[in-house]
Amino acid sequence: MKAKIINVEFQKEFESKFGILYNFKVQYDDKTAFYSCKNKNQTKFIKGQEAEFIEETRPTKNGSIVIIKPMTNNFIGYNKAVKKEQTKYAGFAVSYVKDMIIAGKIDIKDWEKSSEEIFNIMVKLDKTLDS
Repeated sequence: MKAKIINVEFQKEFESKFGILYNFKVQYDDKTAFYSCKNKNQTKFIKGQEAEFIEETRPTKNGSIVIIKPMTNNFIGYNKAVKKEQTKYAGFAVSYVKDMIIAGKIDIKDWEKSSEEIFNIMVKLDKTLDS
């Protein structure tokens, strides 16, 4: 998600399994979320600037809070890995169709259409894992 940051306010310093972290309250759109990082002079969320991030809702004793995480190269790498995995689907789909042709379930004239249908189903199923 992208949003213009309305305000950023330092909240507290705390010890975690990752060492000392600094917690910030970040306001954007009509929302308030929290961001933790290792640097008290954080540069990911700047008042008045647009930022791209991921929202997560986390349960607390008193309900839930929204945590935000900036988009990083790790997420880009993840997306590339997903695309690379999806390119394998084309080979799998054609292979499955070949097996069905040999079994007499699909006519050889329909191999391309059937391969595309299987590929699209595999990509659709993969997208359900992301949500």
